Amino acid sequence: MRLIRSIVALAAFTVALPLAAQEQPGKSPAKAGTTIQLSDSMELKPSPELQKSLDELAAAVQALALRIANDPQLRAAAIQVATGFVTAAQQVVAEKSVVIQEALKTAAERIATAETARKKQPAKQP
Repeated sequence: MRLIRSIVALAAFTVALPLAAQEQPGKSPAKAGTTIQLSDSMELKPSPELQKSLDELAAAVQALALRIANDPQLRAAAIQVATGFVTAAQQVVAEKSVVIQEALKTAAERIATAETARKKQPAKQP
């Protein structure tokens, strides 16, 4: 059971890392000659205990990855779990696509209404 949890955790990391590396929407690369610093998050410094736990977790994940890479049975099991994980994620997205589309439609309508209201307001002069 512990091995399965580890494999699921590895699958989650495998999926999350490429997503985290993607460019954030709404953040365009800086043009030549301009310096723009976009920051929508706070810089946090983990406590020594948390840092130690994170380091131990990283070492455990790395050790597990090496075990999976070198053991054909573990590799097959990891692929099977990852395939199941991806299938489940696809199913959730398919099931929730109508809800997601409705939420996006509602958001677009609200933005359009707010824009229209803003444009109707007289320009404020200093």
